[in-house]
Amino acid sequence: MGVVLAAVHELEGLVWFSALVLGTQLVRRWLNRGSVRRAIDAVTGSVLVGFGVKVALGGE
Repeated sequence: MGVVLAAVHELEGLVWFSALVLGTQLVRRWLNRGSVRRAIDAVTGSVLVGFGVKVALGGE
């Protein structure tokens, strides 16, 4: 039973990551636009700074 569950899990992962790769390929031109890249960088930077502040303040 455990081997079957592991195989199903692997298959789900393969399908999920394949869908992510194919979906990203479909929107590649849009993602490479300068304004979109700056927005993604800004959001990512804000999240990282927010996590850093939370850790520095010792919040839970």
